[in-house]
Amino acid sequence: MLNAQDGVASHKEELPLGVFYKKKIDRKYRNVLELKPLLIDNIAFCEGLKKDQQVTAGFVSGQQLHYELHEDSSGVYELEVEQGNYQTFAQLIDATPSVLARQGFIERTIKRLIEVSAQWHEQGVFYLCYAPQNVFARKADNEPMLLCHGSSFAAMSDLTSLYEGFESFVAPEVIAHEGMDERSDVYSLGKFIEWIYEQGDMPYEYKKVVKKATMEDPEQRYLTMEAMRQALVRQKGLKRSVLSLAAALLLALLVVGLFFELMPKTTPVEFVEGVEKEASEDYLDDGFNPETELGVWYEGIDVDDTLQPEERKQLEDYQSKAEELFRKQFTREAERVLSKIYSKDRMGLSERSFIASNNAMASELLKTQGELAGKAGIPSDRADHIAAEIVEKLTREKQKGVNKYGFQRGDSQSEE
Repeated sequence: MLNAQDGVASHKEELPLGVFYKKKIDRKYRNVLELKPLLIDNIAFCEGLKKDQQVTAGFVSGQQLHYELHEDSSGVYELEVEQGNYQTFAQLIDATPSVLARQGFIERTIKRLIEVSAQWHEQGVFYLCYAPQNVFARKADNEPMLLCHGSSFAAMSDLTSLYEGFESFVAPEVIAHEGMDERSDVYSLGKFIEWIYEQGDMPYEYKKVVKKATMEDPEQRYLTMEAMRQALVRQKGLKRSVLSLAAALLLALLVVGLFFELMPKTTPVEFVEGVEKEASEDYLDDGFNPETELGVWYEGIDVDDTLQPEERKQLEDYQSKAEELFRKQFTREAERVLSKIYSKDRMGLSERSFIASNNAMASELLKTQGELAGKAGIPSDRADHIAAEIVEKLTREKQKGVNKYGFQRGDSQSEE
């Protein structure tokens, strides 16, 4: 069939630079990228393409596709991509949408793209457009592959012709020709993650990271790909902490329920009062070390070295007060939510009702944490650390209260 078609492939994909398809060359079918006529006539683009070929040849990476230029009397007209079976991510998801549900596929894809981009950034090279039509997948294992780097064409006076039809995946400052840096790639990769979850619910740990990565103002985005990766790791850790809390609460409920089930039904039950709320104030000063706390706070954040000692001291005092305010407010809210979970009314709930209730309360805590952190003016990663510490501490106290209820009940029965 391919011979009958004389090498003209039926499946073509539109890319920012042109059309990608398989073409018969010297009796063999090769991957080619036929360049757009508008770009071929642009001298700055052709020079940038030759420069990019040299830059690409120096990158030895599993995610880098290499290519050769095909020229005639009129100049460069197409690229011959290295041999192999490739398709764009747009083609992959369109043909096999179930691949998104495979365990670890999305995480591995994002990790690979962050790693290779970080390597390029060390040499001042930026991809700029992570559109699904501009990110390739190797058919054998679906590993992500990248081709031409957008920064090679920075000399072009009008980049809109280069990314026509794909502007939504390119940072605004690039389209406006106002510069490009690592934050431009952070924006584009965030848009790629948005596209992956377009047909499904994006996990909580990705929502916060993608929201910051795709801010219109470059100053509000992550400074580097590594900072973005670390934020994803922190958000996943927070999610595991919340799930562990829910699992611990469920286990405590099962233990208490089993104890109640083994006791005679006619025995009246007396519940002692829980821990006095005033005791929660003691948690505010427990384990706080300004040096270690502030050390974690400043991790990954650039601090202006030109600040005078007095100004730096004022900044640290302000941040310390903001953190203390957040601790007090979040401790109060966490005490309120956890007291609901360990109340007498909830001890008799069914397992399904208890899990649903706890999931709702965990979501409430996360929402409250974000609101209080915004009001106090502290970084989200620092708020995550403090919130996890407070929830863990209060949970231990509440679990002790559950055990006390059990012992009190046994003593009451023995007296009667």
